[in-house]
Amino acid sequence: MINRGPVDVIVLASGAPRFDGAVWTELERQTSAGTIRVLDAMLLFRDDAGDYWRLDLEDLPSEERAAVGFIESETRGLFDSEDAETLSEGMVPGSAIVALAIEHVWAVQLVNTIYDAGVEVALNFRVPAPIVDEAFASLEITD
Repeated sequence: MINRGPVDVIVLASGAPRFDGAVWTELERQTSAGTIRVLDAMLLFRDDAGDYWRLDLEDLPSEERAAVGFIESETRGLFDSEDAETLSEGMVPGSAIVALAIEHVWAVQLVNTIYDAGVEVALNFRVPAPIVDEAFASLEITD
């Protein structure tokens, strides 16, 4: 029996960061629905001079910190300075990165049911969404 679902680490990069809250809103919606759990987030910025810095969630102003309140404090800290150093290496001046650790809560019951049935997962891999779209587009009948 497992207690946690699989975790994806997703790194979002932007050459011209525009933070309007839409991503946080959707993450909160998915968390509230019980589909995912955001375990941690890390924000990195590289200024025009080429210097980078990491902004911890706890360092956000109170209003913005409240916007990420759906990330439980006991799971924060999965990303460390070594992760920040590694991710910052590819950043260009004036860019930003948001790294997310997202647990697939929906999978916990499914995996436990599979194990209870005496079956084990022999292979598991992820196909990126753009490739799925391309595959389905190639199935469309053209006249």
